[in-house]
Amino acid sequence: MITWQIFLYIISSGMYFSLMALGFGFTLRSVKFFNLAYGGAFLVGGYMMFFFYRSLSIFFPAALLFSIITSGLYLFLCYIFIFRALLRRKAKSLVLLIASFGVLVATSAILGMIFGNQPTFVPRRLSDVGTVNILGATLNTSEFFLIIFAFIIIVTFSYMRFHTRFGRATRAIEDDSEVAELVGIPKDKTISRIFFISGICAGLGGVVEGLNSGLIPASGLFYMLPTIVAAVVGGMQSFWGGILGAFILVIVQQLTIFFFGASWVQAVPFAILIIMLFVRPEGILKR
Repeated sequence: MITWQIFLYIISSGMYFSLMALGFGFTLRSVKFFNLAYGGAFLVGGYMMFFFYRSLSIFFPAALLFSIITSGLYLFLCYIFIFRALLRRKAKSLVLLIASFGVLVATSAILGMIFGNQPTFVPRRLSDVGTVNILGATLNTSEFFLIIFAFIIIVTFSYMRFHTRFGRATRAIEDDSEVAELVGIPKDKTISRIFFISGICAGLGGVVEGLNSGLIPASGLFYMLPTIVAAVVGGMQSFWGGILGAFILVIVQQLTIFFFGASWVQAVPFAILIIMLFVRPEGILKR
């Protein structure tokens, strides 16, 4: 039974980081830099869920929809007012990285001033955090629905990427944005949509974290590390790479807890990242 419980935890955590890495990979492949503002969208989604659901007492599905749309708009506006200007000036990846880190720090500080630095827990009461029994093992209700929603999102994004006009435009921009623009693909419009979709993924991750463990302003940066590791390990240029990397990360974390104890689990992402950069810096899956 313990093995089944661990397996369910691996599935739920793997789907969680798959969702995070999926959204992160969208911007990474299109604009070619580590967009740390993605962590800001994570915070916006979680805190807006707290605001809409707990403070304003809006119906849960509506609060969830408003929250992830807000996080999508957050990252969309970051592109419109910050990253677009830098990209037009041919800014280097390091400049874009520093700018995105500044956006994340500013977002964390603003949300900290509004909501405080103590853990912010989304449910109104403990009874809101229900559990689901699956063959004797239990999952939080949010984790159970996360598995379903993440699966639906992955399938939807996969279809969108490989079978729609927007997906073809996205892949063309990932290959060569300048050539894509020359052949008539609306580069700016496509990238702005990519940022919006990426923000939705991050916001949903923030909502789940707010429901399960609570949020602090530093959570955005804290959860960026395993997200980046999942993307790098699986393959930064591969759509499926982030999903593969997420499950590898979660499995290694569980093995670390089993053999060495929970005190070592925080070192796992660093260790995996260093090993992969030496062994296979392009990741397991190529484009």
